[in-house]
Amino acid sequence: MSISSYSWSKFGIEAEFIITIYLKLRGWDIQLSKGSRGPADIIATRNSTVWFIQVKSSNTLPKLKGYEVKRLKEMASISGGLAVIAILRPAYRENLNNSLPLESDEKIYEVNLGRYSIFFYSLDNWKAITPSQS
Repeated sequence: MSISSYSWSKFGIEAEFIITIYLKLRGWDIQLSKGSRGPADIIATRNSTVWFIQVKSSNTLPKLKGYEVKRLKEMASISGGLAVIAILRPAYRENLNNSLPLESDEKIYEVNLGRYSIFFYSLDNWKAITPSQS
């Protein structure tokens, strides 16, 4: 399949499953939100760590709505977890890191899955995080 014929709506639907499979393979227990309803698309737990994850798929910097961020942070705070944004992008994108919301000296944690790249960010401080840090 050529990149130009790739369906962005299909990419969005696949994003949650790709991130779920990635986390599951790294030892996380996963609970998916039914129909992507609620602040978190994925609730991932490992040991005493809980991530409430909102998944965004985009070829550019994804759009986050203020109420989405607020609800996700509230859910994480009430439950003692971490509010996380997971961004899934096609891996072919050049200069991908130039559009990410990072400070110049911050390390970028990219999970390269061949066709896709995943980036995880804590919503508390917009710092890049990895599932292996928890």
